[in-house]
Amino acid sequence: MVCGAALAGLLVTGCGGSGADAPRDVGKLLDGASTRPCSAELQATSLRDGVQVYRSWGRMNLNGPLTGRLDDQVKGHPVEDVVITATRVYRRPVTGGGSWTSFDASTAEGGIPVKNLRGYARLLLDHGARAVDGDDDEGTGPTQRLSARIASADLKGVDPVAAGNLDGVGTVASDLWVDGRGRVVRVEQQLHAPDGSAIKNTLTLRDFGDPTSVTAPG
Repeated sequence: MVCGAALAGLLVTGCGGSGADAPRDVGKLLDGASTRPCSAELQATSLRDGVQVYRSWGRMNLNGPLTGRLDDQVKGHPVEDVVITATRVYRRPVTGGGSWTSFDASTAEGGIPVKNLRGYARLLLDHGARAVDGDDDEGTGPTQRLSARIASADLKGVDPVAAGNLDGVGTVASDLWVDGRGRVVRVEQQLHAPDGSAIKNTLTLRDFGDPTSVTAPG
């Protein structure tokens, strides 16, 4: 997997907005979010019992084929260069280069349903989440935070790959931040892995802009 651990969160969706004066109702914000292709700076981390075991950072294309170029590091391993195309994910160590390895891009996910974050937000609303004022720590302006506890099986209708990666973890405490343009700009998950360890996954998006060109490495 591109994230290096099945429980880690990675990849994204949801970009531009329909205007700065969008209504505060989160459902309407999500409905009004732009669907035009764009890109954003991404950072994803995963902590196990408070220790960072995974980090990924780079720029991703959104609202279309989920493509981009990232740096990716799993604890105890060197940083890898990761290129995500519409069909394949390529990776190799940043230091020393070497041959690229690749795998099917359809499996390149962790526990956060990154290909359908708006669907994730609606799932939290369906589970009783009520919007409260968030913050603008991610540089996206004021946000609203949704919080709810869900079962991993609840994600099947949103993203079956992410749901499968969380199989066996039980309850997932989920927090999700939506900005004034209906963009999901931050997600946090807290859960317990089957071995009992505490996992915290975090995904942040910022600096939204035009799509970037991504091609398979030669």
